Amino acid sequence: MKDISNLSEEIANTDVLVVATGALETTVDKSIITNKKPLLILDLSIPKNVSKNVSELKNVKLIHLDDLSKITDKTFESREKEIPKALQIIDSVIKEFEDWLEARKFAPTIRALKSKLTDFKNLELENFKKKKSDFNFDHAELISDNIIQKITNHFAHHLINENVTADKSEELIKKVFNLEKTL
Repeated sequence: MKDISNLSEEIANTDVLVVATGALETTVDKSIITNKKPLLILDLSIPKNVSKNVSELKNVKLIHLDDLSKITDKTFESREKEIPKALQIIDSVIKEFEDWLEARKFAPTIRALKSKLTDFKNLELENFKKKKSDFNFDHAELISDNIIQKITNHFAHHLINENVTADKSEELIKKVFNLEKTL
């Protein structure tokens, strides 16, 4: 806040002037503006306290509270038009999440299957290691792990993509591999 008696000098030293007075008549007129540099004037007063004639000055931009309301209204209208698009995006994300969640319901079964197959692998590799002295354990383990991954991926894709038979398939996998006890 500055002293109004030096108003012309204060305006000359500013880039943005905010006018918010309770005066009944205008307090800023083009006659007191001596700026050569650009000046933005925001008139937040009701009634208006900046004369419209300041808009005649090339380097002055005058915005009144009414103008701000119009800008706000236009912005609100344009945002309101985007609501259907936003709702579509939200629906899409919800659908993706629900699909992901649905697919995750089989995760315990797939983990149990992978664990069971890994147990089979470990038992068989140990048996071969004992029977064959030149047995390459590292290569056999790598190949076995790849096969286990392919088998579990195959079952996972089947369970996720076969909505009609997925629950029955899951029951069958649990039964065949005796997974009920490991879940």
